[in-house]
Amino acid sequence: MDLTALSRVFAGELSGTTLQQRSGLKQSPQQIITPTGAVGTYLLLAGALTRVENGPGDALLAWVADPTGTFFLSTGQQEEEVVAFLKKTDPPVFVSVTGEAQVLRGSKKGVMIRPLTIRAVDRLTRDSWVIRTAEQTLTRLEIMENATRNGTGDQVVQQAINHYHPDTSQIRSVIVMVEEALSKVDHVPGGAITAPDPRDILLDLIKIHSGPKGVSVSELIPLAAGKGIREDQVMATIRQLVEEDECYQPAAGAVKLL
Repeated sequence: MDLTALSRVFAGELSGTTLQQRSGLKQSPQQIITPTGAVGTYLLLAGALTRVENGPGDALLAWVADPTGTFFLSTGQQEEEVVAFLKKTDPPVFVSVTGEAQVLRGSKKGVMIRPLTIRAVDRLTRDSWVIRTAEQTLTRLEIMENATRNGTGDQVVQQAINHYHPDTSQIRSVIVMVEEALSKVDHVPGGAITAPDPRDILLDLIKIHSGPKGVSVSELIPLAAGKGIREDQVMATIRQLVEEDECYQPAAGAVKLL
């Protein structure tokens, strides 16, 4: 299995995933599409294996927690190596899992993962996964924000927008989720991501979107959210830019570069 082709999604985002469809012909596997536009049949996840128990029939159930929530795993005897690992492992232990995602319907809402491989890993591997997943999540948010604003984006992005109808509060909640996840990891050599600089981003947004009367702050807030900047950061940064004479307010609720 090509690990580079596997989707990385936080448990907190996966729990809100309700869209699944076939990628092509009837015989093709179904793909999930998450609220930020991640798409795929197979996932790569990492976290702490917290519980294992017997399920109905010969099923074995397991729960793996990342800093944002919990993945639900279900496997049968057909995955002999996975079953053997789960039966001999004493939680809690960090694990890496590749698996097939399936959206549950009816009373059992959520996403179930059928693990294809599972192995014990160290905290460094888990933290590396969190950092890479955070990077990819913020990138997807930016693509979705651009698609919402400009009417661009590929078919998958448009499907995600039409299905989940993301608004400013939803985007902000994903950003907060990513920030909280990153706060739980140790430094990974060569793996740290640079937090977006609100000042530079706001200056660029004001320059790009200003008209004769500047750009309204209410318009800047969702634009900045797509770049990973919270509303309180937008307001604080605008005040700072005005105080430093980098921009001014030509009208109430609007800003423009000097």
